[in-house]
Parts: sequence; structure tokens; C-alpha cells
Amino acid sequence: MPEEESERFGYGSDEGSIRFYHGNCMFGINMENKADKRLSKEAICFHQPIIENYFCYPKLGKIKKNEYNTLTWIVGEQHFAVIINGEVRYCGVGFPYMDMDLYLQKPQTIIIGSNGQGKKYFKSIKVSQLRTTPKTNIKQGELIMSMKQSNNIISNIHQVITLHYGENYWFNGCAKYVMECLGEKEYDYSFFAGLTGDNFAQVYAYDHFRGDGATDYILSEKGNTEYIESIFEACGYASTFVTLKQLSSNLEMYLQTLIAYIDKGVSVIFNLWSKMPRNLWGWGVFVGYEDYGKTLLYMNSDKPEPQRIASIDLIPNDLMIGQEASNGWVFVGEKKKEVVLSEIYRKRIISLPKFLTIKTEGYCFGAEAFRSWATDIENGRFDNMKPEEFDDWPMYTVYVCNLATNSSCCHSFLEKAQTLNPKLKYLDEIRGLYDKMKHLWNEQDGEDLEAIGGGFNITLEALQNKVKREKIAAKLREFAGCMDQVIEILQKNNVEE
Repeated sequence: MPEEESERFGYGSDEGSIRFYHGNCMFGINMENKADKRLSKEAICFHQPIIENYFCYPKLGKIKKNEYNTLTWIVGEQHFAVIINGEVRYCGVGFPYMDMDLYLQKPQTIIIGSNGQGKKYFKSIKVSQLRTTPKTNIKQGELIMSMKQSNNIISNIHQVITLHYGENYWFNGCAKYVMECLGEKEYDYSFFAGLTGDNFAQVYAYDHFRGDGATDYILSEKGNTEYIESIFEACGYASTFVTLKQLSSNLEMYLQTLIAYIDKGVSVIFNLWSKMPRNLWGWGVFVGYEDYGKTLLYMNSDKPEPQRIASIDLIPNDLMIGQEASNGWVFVGEKKKEVVLSEIYRKRIISLPKFLTIKTEGYCFGAEAFRSWATDIENGRFDNMKPEEFDDWPMYTVYVCNLATNSSCCHSFLEKAQTLNPKLKYLDEIRGLYDKMKHLWNEQDGEDLEAIGGGFNITLEALQNKVKREKIAAKLREFAGCMDQVIEILQKNNVEE
């Protein structure tokens, strides 16, 4: 029973909540309230069991004041439900934890309480374990054993990406792969490369190598795994990013979840840097297993056939700098809602100005990326570097690949966005500017970035030669000017939208 008088000052953003903790997971009702009741959400909020990603549903968790309420949380194998005063306020299905072997979860302490200054009175508390699915059953007098199969592979086997099509951002190929498994045909590589922003944003790191594109950069800073979940949310699907730390804490449990997904014909996305083979790095999809999961089958890059890795080699002893926060597995769950394809494209276009101006302490996107890159070159970033220390891909050519890919490959998303949203006529101008950047890169009659020695043909000598590097920096600033115009056009027309 919440005592209303003792809550009158409304200290705490969750004043009036009733919550309990199971390990690191919190489950609460009447959450996210403010002193100003107009701003109170009275929400049901919880972390998904085991996986710990957070959910919040406003206006579903309201309770009565100054009288006892009944509350039941059901954390089951098939349903996750919240019942308040005999009313089912929330019932979820298809959570990834439901595919896990819950017996593999480690025991956790349960703590029950509240937040804020208000008094709460508990009359009765009961914790009980739900019956789990039996492993054996009787049918017509015959004992039927539930046997796990030792090997399985999904039917949908093909390359994740095709490099000579400009499909250089592997996550987008993985997302397409999973959507195919779920029967979704509209969500192709180009769709995801636009939705993630990979095919639009030039990137630049101030410190160390952070990956190949915008998705990798966002994930390179801790606490941003929800970005991946937001991509699938836009498509109407629930998803969960399981971090490397979570995998390490209970690998066997997550392996059993992966096996359950494969048995349903759905691939599981990974971003890894494995022990062995060392050539398993970056984004890919698990597509099968052998020997009850001791060996996993995976597809990555443009390999035409599944490769194998022992499950004991999945967790590396060390990680590349900048990869600590981004490595893990992605489970895409059930479809939560129907979405309108044209709206997904329209919202992405509207959100581009904000996305293309992202800047953190570690990296930046868009015009600022080109300018920061140019400034570092001019200011002698490579002056004291020895030839044996120069690693061209992470230090330079990854940015060339970025600009070459985006200027050549963003057009299909823009064309589809305009086809589905005819009012977005200004996208013709945006395509023209990206096309101009393609010419600045490699089609400018001897004056382009490649022709002046600043493209994929870069040398340390060119970066240490003041005359050569000044020409390279000036060309990069021309790219920045194009991006300035892209932002200007988008901002002007998005306001009119």
C-alpha cells in the first residue's frame, strides 16, 4: 500500500514505484513519476531477464493510493506478464530469454522495495518457481523422449555481402540475412545501409581505429548497443544485443539460445574477434551448429560457404582497442508491430541532419569528419612516423573507402525513399551532391583525390611531403563543402515537411 501523504514532496523521479531486483535486473510498476503529475508516466519498466536490456511502457503501471494493491509478475517460458489488481496490464511473448535454458542461469538475490520518500506497506510477499516444460512425456502408453539433435543448419545459405557491389558495411548484410530468415523481403542491404546511416556518413576518429563506418563508430563507445536494437525496432521487431561481457559470464546459456534460434531457421548476428581462427573478425551470422553446439557454422564477408569455429574459441583473450564495447551477439526476436515502409524511409531522411553532424570526444561524422581529417594531415600527424609503423588501412584508407562507398552507393536508398514519398523531390539535389563527391574521389580529369595521390594509392611519403599533403587536405575540404550543402538542403526541406 503506497501512503500518499508521505509522497507529497515527490522526491525522486520514481516516487511511488514498487519494484524488485533479481540480480542486475529490475522489475517495477508505477515508475518514472515526477512531482508534477502531468509529467508522471506511471509506467511498467523492467529489464529482460538474463539479457538485461531495458523496457518501459508508460501509463500501464498505475496503482491505487492508500489501499492495498495486488501485484503479480510472471516470468515464464512462453509469457512475460504483469497483473495489477486482477487486470493483465502487460503480456509479452517472443523474448529471447524464452529460448534459453533457464536452468543454466546462476542463482540471484531478490530484493523488494521502492524509491523516493513515500512509505510503502507490504502485507504479503510470495515468490514461487513456475513449472518448466517437461523433458519427457507419455503418449498412448509410450514414453516419448525429448531429444536434442546434434547438428543443424538453416536452409537459407548464401554470401552475407558482395564486395564488388560496394557492400562494405557488413552489419547491413547481416541484418538483411536475418530478415530473410524471418520472411521479410523489403529489407535488403541498401535499406539497412541507409537506415543505419553507414552509406551517408563520412566518419573520422580522433584517436584510434573504430571500425569501418558509422555503425561501428557508434558502438565503439560503451553503452550504445541500443543503437542496433533501434534499427530492428524501426522494422517492427524486438531484438537484443548481448555484449561480450554477458557472453563471457554464461557462454553455455547463450549457446543454447543460439541453437534454439538455428532450430527455428533464424540466423544470429555476431560481431567478434575470436581466438582461432584469427581471420574471424567483424560482423557475420551464425547459421548452424555441430556436435550439440561445440562447433558453430558461420557466414561472413563474401565467403560462399559456411565456415567453422569451436565454441571454446569464441571469446578472445584480448580485444582490438576500440572493440571492447562493440563485440557481441544480436538475437532478433518476434515481430512486435506492423510498420509502413514509406514511413521508415521518410523518418530516416528527416533524421539525417542530426546524424550527419554527430561529434563526440572520440570521433565525428559528415563535413566535420572531412575537415578534421584534412587538419590532421596538414598539421603533421604522420611527420614522425617510420615506414614500418604506417598501417594504411586503419590510419588512412578506411576513410577513403568510406567516402568512395558512400558517394557511389547511397543512391538506391534515396531513390527508393523518393519513390515511396513523392513529395521528397529535393532528394534529387542530395543525389547530385553525393555524385559530385564521387567525381571528387576518382572522376575529375586528373584533379581528383586518387589522381593527386591521396586515395587508395596513399603513401607515407605523400603524407610527410608538405606540398603533396596540402593538395590532399584541400581536396578533402571540397568534400566537406558538399556535405555542408547536403545538410543545408535537408534542414531547409525537412522544416517544410
